[in-house]
Amino acid sequence: MPVYRLQVLYDIKERAEKDAKDKWAAAQAEQREQERLLEEYKNELQRMIEDRKRRREDYSLKLASGEMKITDQSSANRYIERLKEKEKEQEAKIESQRENVRHAEKACLKAREEYLNASMELKALQKHKEKWMVEWKKERAAKEEDNLDEIGQVIFTQKQRNNKR
Repeated sequence: MPVYRLQVLYDIKERAEKDAKDKWAAAQAEQREQERLLEEYKNELQRMIEDRKRRREDYSLKLASGEMKITDQSSANRYIERLKEKEKEQEAKIESQRENVRHAEKACLKAREEYLNASMELKALQKHKEKWMVEWKKERAAKEEDNLDEIGQVIFTQKQRNNKR
C-alpha cells in the first residue's frame, strides 16, 4: 500500500485536534471551578448575613432583659458595623469572582470553537484520504485487470504457437 502523500499534514491535524480537545476540557474544568468558587463565596456571604442578624437579635434580647449594659451596646453596635463591612468586602469578592466566571466562560467558548475548527479540518482531511484510498484501489484494480489481460493474451498466444507446431 502506498504512503498517503499528505500523511504528515494528517498527523499534524490529528495532534492539533487532540490538543484543542484537551484545551477545551481544561477550560471547562476551569469554568466549573470558578463557578464553584462563586457559589462558595455567595454561601459564605449568606452565612455572614445570618450570623450578623443572629448576633443583633441576641444583643437586642440581652439589652431588653438587662444582661447587657448600655455601655456594652456601643461596642456591640461597632461589632455589628464591622460585620457589615466584612459583608461588603465579601460582596466585592463575589463581584470579582463573577468577572472570573465570565472570563472562564469566554475562554471555554473560545477553546470550543478552536476544537470545532480543528475537528472540521481533520474531518476534511479524512474525507480526502478516504477518496484517495478509493481512487488508489480503483487504479490498482485496473492495473491488475490489465496484467491479467496481458497474462491471458500471452497464454493464448503460446497455445496458438503450440497448436501450429
